[in-house]
Amino acid sequence: MDSVVSIAYFPPVQFFKTILFSQNIYIEANENYLRQTYRNRCNILSCNGVLHLIIPIIKSESIKQNILDVKIDNSVKWQNLHIKSIISAYRKSPYFQYYSDIIFNLINFNSKYLFEYNYNILQQILKIYSINLNISLTNSFLKKYEENKYLDIRYSLTPKKELKLFNESKYIQTFSDRFSFVPNLSILDLIFNTGTDCITLLKTKTTSITGG
Repeated sequence: MDSVVSIAYFPPVQFFKTILFSQNIYIEANENYLRQTYRNRCNILSCNGVLHLIIPIIKSESIKQNILDVKIDNSVKWQNLHIKSIISAYRKSPYFQYYSDIIFNLINFNSKYLFEYNYNILQQILKIYSINLNISLTNSFLKKYEENKYLDIRYSLTPKKELKLFNESKYIQTFSDRFSFVPNLSILDLIFNTGTDCITLLKTKTTSITGG
């Protein structure tokens, strides 16, 4: 089955499981930007629980703005804040020393546009694990895709509610002594805690539950 996804900032586990089990992946490049979504945020696990890392966006004069036109507000030193938060959350994780420099370089990638910035992160993460996927950008906007042909998670995968498309393999998280296992965190959590086993866990064959 093919999948249709929105671009995301260090996407969550369910995002990666979706694309890894897809024949073709289409990234939505013609939608209007939606606030308070994974498009400009990711969730990591800190000592105080789930922490939202948010990329500040320059407000548009128009109510509706194409996702390709959304600009990052780089007048705010948000990269430094994100890096400090990641260090605090994962410095004691098993694979932090192996991947931290790579992740920090991705965070410091110089881009004005949110879509370009996030797309670079996705490409580089796939490159780290030598994964080749057939990824394309959509040519036009479709409100709905055929459910028997496409797994559409553009608007169902959101921080506002739990979505379980695929069962997740549990792994030891950095603060497992304080919290029960927290599913569907950013791929950062899986990378720092499982290292080379990250993709193996993502590719563990599970049953797709529902489409978006």
